[in-house]
Amino acid sequence: MKAAIATGIEDIDQYIHVQDDWPQPTLANALDGKTGRQIKPAEWMIVKVLACALAPGDCRLFKGRTDIIQLPKSGRSYIIGSDAAGVVVEVAPEETYFQVGDRIIARFDEPQPHGMCAEYACVKTSLSEKCPKSILATDACTLPASAAAARLIVDQHIHEIDRVLVLGASGGVGTFLCQYIKNKQQQGNTATGFLAATTTQKELATSLGVDRVIDYRSENWWALETEFQDIPFDVVVDLVNGTNWQQGACSGTKVLKRKALYLQLLTGVETEIDMRFGYIGMVPFIMQLVVRTIYSKLHPSCPRYVSPQGLDLKSGDLKAILEDVVHKRIRVVLDPAGPFEFDTKSVREAMTLQRSIHAHGKVVIEIAEDQ
Repeated sequence: MKAAIATGIEDIDQYIHVQDDWPQPTLANALDGKTGRQIKPAEWMIVKVLACALAPGDCRLFKGRTDIIQLPKSGRSYIIGSDAAGVVVEVAPEETYFQVGDRIIARFDEPQPHGMCAEYACVKTSLSEKCPKSILATDACTLPASAAAARLIVDQHIHEIDRVLVLGASGGVGTFLCQYIKNKQQQGNTATGFLAATTTQKELATSLGVDRVIDYRSENWWALETEFQDIPFDVVVDLVNGTNWQQGACSGTKVLKRKALYLQLLTGVETEIDMRFGYIGMVPFIMQLVVRTIYSKLHPSCPRYVSPQGLDLKSGDLKAILEDVVHKRIRVVLDPAGPFEFDTKSVREAMTLQRSIHAHGKVVIEIAEDQ
């Protein structure tokens, strides 16, 4: 079958290829990426892929620094691609929910973001959901991880009356997050809910419900005390994981309320984990989280630091997100350069855009015509 393959690390032009002779998976021959052993057919199904979405995890794996946990046991070469929309072509005899012919969306099996950018994919039924025909496959494939993470953050940490600042609002998760936050604030029917966001895409952010757009190229959010000290923020959601915590949150800025909540998504676009020398590589990363958590508790001028889990899918989550799209409570934002075609040149362009950390919306590759 045709598949987008990574044969090496870091150099996209050298090691990303679309080839026509990759083995097509079946329930009888597919391997579990985590164990390297044959899958348990009752937990999986085979899907004809219509569209595939990329994510920061694709680029993290392609750097070669997280192989010990993210690379399939079969090693390189492997199929890239985190999430997909497609049509079921094979299910186990005992499967009762999914049937051949169903349109579905599916997420990668955490923590291994691969396997979806191909004509056919083996996906886990517990990480899949039936998709209405009214949602285009190129839109639907963006939902299983990014929209789910945004929805989970809002459900668990944001209140209707909160004044919220989103750092990195125009990326894959950010575009969904802004919509879910604004929806919740409007449900509260209160004048106190307010949403600000850092991005260079003012028109896009405004269309997603952002009340105040902060262009990080010319404004540091923590320096806007004159504007916000009388009406400071209750919550910061950091989707970048750059230096915002050190330079901004720990600066004693009056932009934030005393003991505001600072949520930093572990899978942010600038998250760096180096495990080339084994699990010992996780120690600095874990220590950073521990130190920040303790530091925030000991210093009154710092917000409360929390690292939310964004990939914790529960039964019914994907169905609820699909209903949100159908009923126009949220909309999908694709980067204007896409959807990308399914050939070597275009897939390389998609990976390059994803790696740039400056995509405006989701990066999507169209695998087959959506009929």
